[in-house]
Formats: sequence, structure tokens, C-alpha cells
Amino acid sequence: MLQVIDIDHADSSSVARYERLFDECPDACIQQSMDWCRAISSLGPDRPLFLLCTDGIEDLAGLPLYLFETATGNILTSVPQPGPFGGVFHRPGLTPDVIAEVYRLLLERAVEVADKHRCLTLSLITNPFIDDLDRYERYLAPDFILENFTQHVPLDRPTHRNHGHRNNVNRGRKAGFTVGFCKTEIELAEWYRIHEKRHREIGATPLEYRLFENLFHCLVPKGKAQLVLLKMNNQVVSGGFYVYHRRIMDVFMLSFDSAWEKLAPNFLNTDYSIDWAKGQGLTVYNWQSSAKKHCGVYEYKRQWGSIDRSYYFVTRMIGDRARLAALYADDLRRHYPWHYVVPFGVFETGFEQKRFQKGLVERRAA
Repeated sequence: MLQVIDIDHADSSSVARYERLFDECPDACIQQSMDWCRAISSLGPDRPLFLLCTDGIEDLAGLPLYLFETATGNILTSVPQPGPFGGVFHRPGLTPDVIAEVYRLLLERAVEVADKHRCLTLSLITNPFIDDLDRYERYLAPDFILENFTQHVPLDRPTHRNHGHRNNVNRGRKAGFTVGFCKTEIELAEWYRIHEKRHREIGATPLEYRLFENLFHCLVPKGKAQLVLLKMNNQVVSGGFYVYHRRIMDVFMLSFDSAWEKLAPNFLNTDYSIDWAKGQGLTVYNWQSSAKKHCGVYEYKRQWGSIDRSYYFVTRMIGDRARLAALYADDLRRHYPWHYVVPFGVFETGFEQKRFQKGLVERRAA
């Protein structure tokens, strides 16, 4: 009979069981791993409350959960912090009936955990490369669903690039950049200054240095991340931070020094990382989401042969709705930094609309 186990993060054998299962799941995302948990542990702070589904002989599925506690109201989510992906993951080869049952048990237990900790909401993020929204709708019964999108390049098929695109890559090659992996914290810090500068130029908030530092120390030694650097005369010009597991690689952050823009350093960085990923046997080059479709960033990703994929933030109300309704979008940003709570559109629709799409308040769902 199937059962759900709460992972005790202080128990090494319990943690090892989760890690073994994760390593055996090619469709899982690195953000669902214990290594990711270790990397973000100092940032939330969030308390990890991971779940494992087992048949008593073999561990079948897992669900990472993080509890964020605040006087404004606790929340439970599958992955906090920037670049989140993935809710339930399961080992390959399970029958449809078993898959349905592990989703049911894990999602029902997640609701129990959220209720136990008096959370306002429980929010889980679906995997873009597994069509499993129907299972979340059936077993979680979410009050709100936010549709987001990502772009990805399938690496197991030929990629076609237009003439202008090839020119940009060739310009970077002819410029004389050297390309290689980041080896030291000095190089990491040099690239971070570029990331910080570039984000301020485009009016965005830079990510914390601690996040990249932790990812560098936790994931790179495990062969789960690389920071690809382009240099000119030993000066860092562009850097791409890539994280990956089994078949899926995420472009976690790509930043370049705008002083070198005419030489297209990011084109060369992307071209190098795609070829490297193919050589490692990865089959999905996942760009992650953009602010909106058809913006400059979206178009940059599209010209590499990217395909759009939808994924969803599914939210179950647990606590008093009036308490959450008293907040506004700005309050959520202030009280829950880098945490997803509900679609901002619920404040415009009086919590009556169920389905939302990123950047839009869609028509009311039936």
C-alpha cells in the first residue's frame, strides 16, 4: 500500500532516500533537489518540509515544500526564490493508475501540512515538460491557477538559425573572446558586478550575490551547474549561469557588459552553452520565462529555435480569505520577497476569478 513520509532533514538516511529517488528521475528539475534546498537555505529563510511517496519497498515520488513564516501569514510553496520549477516528480515506468495515486496522496498531504502550519495559501508549480495540470486540478482543487510560459530549445533535434543570427555568433567568434567555466570566487564576483550593472541599466532588481555564491558552491562541485564566462584580455565580458539535472538545463541568468554589446558576447555564450549541453547528453535547453511575449528578451530566445511551453502556479486557499484580501500586490512584494502567494489579478477581480495568464486578467472562468 502506498504511503507518504515526511522527510526529516536532520536524518541523513531520510535525506539520502529523497536524493536517490531524485537522481533516478530524468524529468525532475534541479530546483526540486536537496542540493537546491541547501543553496537557498540561507536566503528565505524557509523551512523545508519535503514529502516522499513509497510503496514500502521502493520510493516512487517526491514533492519539495517550503514553509515561509511571517506575522502577515504563513505560506507553503513548492519552490521559493528566483527561477522556481516543479512540484511533484516521480520515477519513470509507473503505471497511469499508480501515478494518479501518488499525486493524490502527495497533494492531500501537502494540504494537511499547510493546514497544520496555519498557512494562508499553498502554491505549487507544475513542471513545464510534463502535462500534469489535470492531476493538480483533481487532487488539489486549487482556488487559483496562473498560467505562465517558458521557452526551450529541444537539443535532440537539429536547430535552424537565420542569416542574421549566424552573423551575430560569428561576430562574437571573430572578436577574440576566450570562453571557459568560472573557476574561482574572484571570477564569480567579477561577473556579478556585470549582472548588477546590467540589471540596473534595464530597470530590474539584481539577484542577491549570496544566491549565486551558494549555487556556485553547492551545485558546481556536484556537476549540476556551470558559470560560462567570456573574457577579453582577461576581463569578464559576459557570463551565463546554467543549472541542470539529467536531461533539463536551465539558463538561470545570462548577463553581459553593455560596453561590449556590438560584439554580441551573449550570442557566443549561448552558442557555446548549447553545444556543451548537447555534448553532456542534455535534451532540453530551458530559457525560463520572460516578462512578456514578443519583448526583446523573448525574441532573443525565439531566434535560437525556441518553443513555448506553458506551466502553472496552482494555489489552494487554506486560511481566512479576508486576511489575504486585505493585502495588495505591493504588500505581497514587501512581505513575501521572492515568494509566490497568489496571482496579483485576484485583487482586481475580488477573488472571484479562478484562471489567470501572466500579464493579463483573463475572462472569468466558468
